[in-house]
Amino acid sequence: MNLLSIFEFISPFSVTIHVLSVVCGMGAALIADLLFSFYSKDRSFSRMEISTLEILSRIVKIALYAIVISGILVFLSDVEKYIVSAKFLAKITILVALVLNGYILNTYVWSHILARGSKSFFAPNEKVVRQVAFVGGAISVVSWITLFMLGTLESVPYTYATILSLYASAVFLGAGVALMVEALEFEFKRRK
Repeated sequence: MNLLSIFEFISPFSVTIHVLSVVCGMGAALIADLLFSFYSKDRSFSRMEISTLEILSRIVKIALYAIVISGILVFLSDVEKYIVSAKFLAKITILVALVLNGYILNTYVWSHILARGSKSFFAPNEKVVRQVAFVGGAISVVSWITLFMLGTLESVPYTYATILSLYASAVFLGAGVALMVEALEFEFKRRK
């Protein structure tokens, strides 16, 4: 049995792990984004809230590792098919954007919150950190939903450029809405 045959043989298992990882990662990320917004309403994060967000963050990280590893195994099961698939290439690009976004959220926003205390996040001089958090949350939501949609569709009748253009449009729209929400939540309430 050659190496290609092994990848073809384990392909159903790899696909199953891949789909489960996307579902778990997306679920944890969406819940974390919702809870982050909900928890920030009282302008402070309790130790329990921080613990909950840390657990969800770990689930997302583990899911991303599983997505990458299982995705490589799926890719190796039929390289010729996937290397020319606009859908597959778009998923890889969006996954890279998702990983970079997660890295920025973890290294900049989350480490900032943990280092300076949960109340500092809500101070007027922390507007940039809040904006990065809100925009990062929007990118996360759009990316996970796009990955899920692309993964569930049998085929996509669009080119790679079209898929990424639609994705980028959704990201910019989501980022704009996130910035408006941040401004309404923090600027408006501060003036009262």
